[in-house]
Amino acid sequence: MDISAKKLELLDWLLHIEDESKLKKVLAFKHILDKEVLVYDAKGYPVSKEEYINLVNEADERISSGKFTTLEDLEKEIENW
Repeated sequence: MDISAKKLELLDWLLHIEDESKLKKVLAFKHILDKEVLVYDAKGYPVSKEEYINLVNEADERISSGKFTTLEDLEKEIENW
């Protein structure tokens, strides 16, 4: 089987994936092949070093601008749940 036939077989298989967990695994593997995976997010998606740095920078900006919740405020909010 030549490479073109293998690609078509893989594409056909991908198009027919119905199981979301399988799709997540394929996407994670794709990210591993495409770029260095540094961590995985809470939903299990891979995060590259570049994406991680961007997330940290965005968090720093939110903190600097005062857009955050303190632990004390969160504890008060939880009491009202």
